[in-house]
Amino acid sequence: MSRGTWLAVMAGLTFVAAVATIAVGATSEPKPRPTPPRVYSSCLVADTKPVSADDDPCDGR
Repeated sequence: MSRGTWLAVMAGLTFVAAVATIAVGATSEPKPRPTPPRVYSSCLVADTKPVSADDDPCDGR
């Protein structure tokens, strides 16, 4: 096999391998993202009893 034929065969095999890799990556399903952690805060929930303005835990002071 001549050097030119050898290079052509190797280039062809490389092209086929690259196309196959791209095709497999494009058809595979994306991995699902993990569910973000839930954040619970008493400031987000309606209070069951009234709170005076001085005792408000959500005022940021």
